Amino acid sequence: MLALLRKYQIPVASCACLLLSLYILTAASRGQLKSDPVGPLLLWLMRPLQVAAQAASGWVKGLHEAYWTTAGLRAENERLKKRIAQLEIERNRLLEAEATNQRLRQLLEFKASLPASGVVASIIANSASSWFQSCLINRGSADGVRKGMAVVTPLGVVGRVVDVSRRTAKVLLLTDANSGVDVFVQRSRARGIVAGSLENGTIMKYVKRSEDVQEGDRLVTSGLDGIFPKGLMVGVVTKVRKQSLGLFQSIEVAPAVRPERTEEVIVVGSELRELAG
Repeated sequence: MLALLRKYQIPVASCACLLLSLYILTAASRGQLKSDPVGPLLLWLMRPLQVAAQAASGWVKGLHEAYWTTAGLRAENERLKKRIAQLEIERNRLLEAEATNQRLRQLLEFKASLPASGVVASIIANSASSWFQSCLINRGSADGVRKGMAVVTPLGVVGRVVDVSRRTAKVLLLTDANSGVDVFVQRSRARGIVAGSLENGTIMKYVKRSEDVQEGDRLVTSGLDGIFPKGLMVGVVTKVRKQSLGLFQSIEVAPAVRPERTEEVIVVGSELRELAG
């Protein structure tokens, strides 16, 4: 008998397992099975797998949410960058408009102080040459601009008109070597000519050695040259040298107006001899 069971042990064991399974299933379906010995065992075996599956599911869900959160933040970041760029452009436009309004307001107030109306113009080009310092304005003969008229700002003298077309005019700057403005030293009333020079920038010429001129003195137009109204600021004396020989002093001047920083000017006629008020 034992020899027969050893010979057919595998089929016998299989049949026994099958019969046992059928019994358990039948008993379970009929409710006759008081306790299920397989269920707890399966639950115990499946628990690590369930925990691992739940952890993996949570990790995938978190990764998915993190991806969409990151994508949303990236899109929001790009939108905010574009908005900041637009606001910066708008801010720059408003600041520029405010600066322009302020300059024009000062220019109009200065224009009102003149005894007659001048022509407000904008500088549209500057000369690139260091030998001939000039600029181009957007007003010409059609606007009443004529050759020889003075060009000024609230800060002082810019230059004079040397060439005119119908819609534009060329202005010879005070700093050019061919310019010349008759001036007084405001403190001592010493008189001279302010012009540009190739060696020392802007200078005051033809001032006698006996005249009282000091560093820091303010120079204003005399109105005697028939071009510039009297009393306009021209510049400030920065250096005075009295050489042992010669009739005149050597005087260097800082112009009151820096053309490279000037955008709007007023063109006034030679009939204006003195500032109003």
